[in-house]
Amino acid sequence: METTTPKQMKIKLDAATGKLDKVVDENDNEATPVDQAELVRIYNSPDGFKYIGVILYTKSSPGCTYVVIGDRAYKVCW
Repeated sequence: METTTPKQMKIKLDAATGKLDKVVDENDNEATPVDQAELVRIYNSPDGFKYIGVILYTKSSPGCTYVVIGDRAYKVCW
């Protein structure tokens, strides 16, 4: 059986609270949690992290999540 490297990430947020519910790849495999020590090691490495984007949540009517990637923003409301 051929295995492939995941190329997509699905982030599920609770609509009522904006809290993270789960993070999976396109095949619904759970993402690997990273501990604080690994984050510090990567931040302090010569390559460091590359800024990709941010997820923002607002509790309003309707509740919306905003995803900002580079100079583009997307809104998902329910």
